[in-house]
Amino acid sequence: MDNCNFTMDLENNNNTQLTGKEPEKFAEKRKSVITSDDKAGETKRLKVADPVVKATQRPPTQSPKKRLQLNGKPKHNKDLNFTYGNYKHYYGKRILDKDFHDIRLDVLGTKPELFRGKQLLDIGCNSGHLSIQIARTFEAKSLVGLDIDRGLVKDAQNTINHLKRQVDNKQGFPHNMKFVQGNYVLDDDVLLEIERPQFDIILCLSVTKWIHLNFCDSGLKQAFRRMYLQLRPGGKLILEPQSFDGYKRRKKLSEQIRENYNAIKFRPEQFTEYLLSSEVGFAKMEPMGTPEHCEAGFKRPIQVFTKT
Repeated sequence: MDNCNFTMDLENNNNTQLTGKEPEKFAEKRKSVITSDDKAGETKRLKVADPVVKATQRPPTQSPKKRLQLNGKPKHNKDLNFTYGNYKHYYGKRILDKDFHDIRLDVLGTKPELFRGKQLLDIGCNSGHLSIQIARTFEAKSLVGLDIDRGLVKDAQNTINHLKRQVDNKQGFPHNMKFVQGNYVLDDDVLLEIERPQFDIILCLSVTKWIHLNFCDSGLKQAFRRMYLQLRPGGKLILEPQSFDGYKRRKKLSEQIRENYNAIKFRPEQFTEYLLSSEVGFAKMEPMGTPEHCEAGFKRPIQVFTKT
């Protein structure tokens, strides 16, 4: 291959052509820089004798999340997720062995005829474990589980759907069950006027405290009246109220609940009198029994109120 002489135009970053005399200019520039550096060095050495001024120390670097908290954003209180008593592992306190066995089943089982062939409503069903056992064990005609927590209702319905896939027979359990999300306390008392009897049995087990703390005396009284209206003649409300001592421990869940707690005048020991009064209308109350539990707080009497 022939040798070829190539002429190349060198360009700097500003696209200016270089002339070839740049080495001399660069040497002069370096000399100028060295001279100025020497002067700066002398200036620095002169300043050493000056009083030492300490630099202001910067605070340690913090994450954005921490800075938000320091700026007044309150930490999330996980208890606020459970202001309705909608605890995810609620039934862990009720189970006696590895297989699901809620101790209240022992009390309910003393009167299985109350449930057999009947249409049931379970208010505050949580994740549905007890509802499912009642419907299966006592051969209910149907059972509707209601809870205010959408996630718990989804878990309950998923359980039922799983059971349905395992059973070929489309009649009876578990096809006679469903779970729905909703608040049992109505927005206005006037809505009670459209209630019609549709259930033989209404279960309200360890729920009154949460209705009371969230919706005050008026909300709980309205719920009691609604239960009566939804029961057919001869129907029964199975009630497991919590004692007022248990309210105090939960009043710190939120400021609103604290205010509601302080305003409560309708105490659990007055529930029976109110349910049997003309304002509600139940004809009689019979004690059903008290579950035997290792923790005193769960030894709550279960009562049966009968509608004439």
